[in-house]
Amino acid sequence: MDISAVDISAMGKAKAIQQGYFEAMAYSDPAAESVGTRVRRARKRAGITQIELARRLNRAQSWVSGVENDSIPLDSVALINALARALRMHPNELTARPYRGDSPSEDRGHSAIPEIRRQLERYDLDPEWEDAVRPLSDLRAVIERARWLRREARYADLADELPALLSELQAATHLYEEPDRSAAFGLLSFAYRAADAVAYNLGYADLPVITANRVRWAGGRAGDFYNEAIFAYIRSRNLWASTSWNDAMAVLDTACASIEREYTAGTSEALAVWGGLQLRAAITAARKNDADEAWSRHRLAAEAVTRLGARQRTNYYELSTNQTNIDIHGVAIAVELGDGPQAVQRAQAVRLPKNLQAGRAGYHYLDYARGLLWCGKRDAAVAELERAEKIAPMLVRNHPMAQQAVRTLLDLERYSYRERIRRLGVRMHIL
Repeated sequence: MDISAVDISAMGKAKAIQQGYFEAMAYSDPAAESVGTRVRRARKRAGITQIELARRLNRAQSWVSGVENDSIPLDSVALINALARALRMHPNELTARPYRGDSPSEDRGHSAIPEIRRQLERYDLDPEWEDAVRPLSDLRAVIERARWLRREARYADLADELPALLSELQAATHLYEEPDRSAAFGLLSFAYRAADAVAYNLGYADLPVITANRVRWAGGRAGDFYNEAIFAYIRSRNLWASTSWNDAMAVLDTACASIEREYTAGTSEALAVWGGLQLRAAITAARKNDADEAWSRHRLAAEAVTRLGARQRTNYYELSTNQTNIDIHGVAIAVELGDGPQAVQRAQAVRLPKNLQAGRAGYHYLDYARGLLWCGKRDAAVAELERAEKIAPMLVRNHPMAQQAVRTLLDLERYSYRERIRRLGVRMHIL
C-alpha cells in the first residue's frame, strides 16, 4: 500500500505529539529520565551552554554533548559530584536517588524514613516512649542486633526497627541514673550511626548530616574519648557530595592529630580509629584524583593494621580496621582513580574470609565489577554484579554506580549474559 505525503506528515505529527507526551511524563518523574536528559535539563535550568559547562569541568564541549546524549556514562561518584556542583545541584538530582520501590515489599526501608527522621528531629525533647524501658543489658542485646543488621547491609530490617529503638533509648537516657545513663547515651550514639547507614545507603541526602550530628551529641554525653574522631569520620564522607575534598582531608587530619598521642602509644582503639580515618582519607584523595596522596594514606592505614596485629580481630568502633579491609580499599582506590586494570589486578589477589560482613563484601564485588567493565570483561562484570547483589541486595540496588554499571551492560548486552543482566535490571527497576 502506498503512503502519501499527507500520511507521512500526519505520522510525523503523531510521533512529535507522542515524543512530547513522554518527555512531559519523564519530567514529572525524574527516575524515568535518562541521566543525560537530567543533565541537559539541569544545564538549561542553570542558563548555561554546553561550552560553559565544559569550561567549568575542564572538559571538551563534545564530552558534555556525549553525556547529554547518554553516549558517555557518568561512571564514577567523583564525576557525578563534580558535575552536580558545576550545575549547582545535589548529586542525587542527577542520579534520581532515592530509588523507591513500587510495592510495600520493595519499598521497605524507604517507607520507614519519615519516622526515623521524626525521631532524629526530637532527639532533645521529652521522651514519648509509653512502655517500660528495658534494663541496660537488654538494650545492649538489641544494639548488638542493630550492629549485625548494619554489617550485613540489612537496611530494610534495620530501618523498620530503628524508630522504636531510638525512642526507647531516648527514654533510657532520661530515666537511668549514672553510670547507666552514660552507657545508654553510648548505645544511642550507635543507634544514630545505624540510622546514618540506612539514610546514606538508601540515598537520603539531607539525613546523614543530621545523623552525624546526633552521633556526636550522644557520644559526647557518653563521655567517649574517640567521639570527635568518629564524628570526623562520618562528616568527611558527607563533604564528598559537594566535592569539598580539601575540607574533608582537613577534618580527617584534625581528627588524627587529636588522637596522635594515643596512636603513638599503641592503644588498640587509637590504632583502629587512626587506621579508619586514613582509609577514609585515601578514598577522599582518590576521588580528588590525587593518586600519590591516596596510596600514601593507604600505606598509613596498613601500618596501623600491622601494629594492631592480632588485636585487629576486634572490630573497634565498627571501622573494620583489619588486613582484609586494607586489601578491599586497595581495589576501591584504584576504582576511584579510574584505573580499571589495577583494580582488577588487586581484586584478583584479594581473598575474602567466609565470615566477612555483607556490606564490605558487597562494596568490594561492586568495585571489582566496575573494574572488569572498564577492561571490557563484560561477562565477568555481570557475574560480580550478581554476586554483590546476592550478598547485599539493598546496598547494590540502591547504589548509583551499580545502577550505571547495569545500564552500561544493558546497552552493550551480549547473548551470553543478556537474560541475566535483564533480570538484574528488572530487580533494580531500570527495566
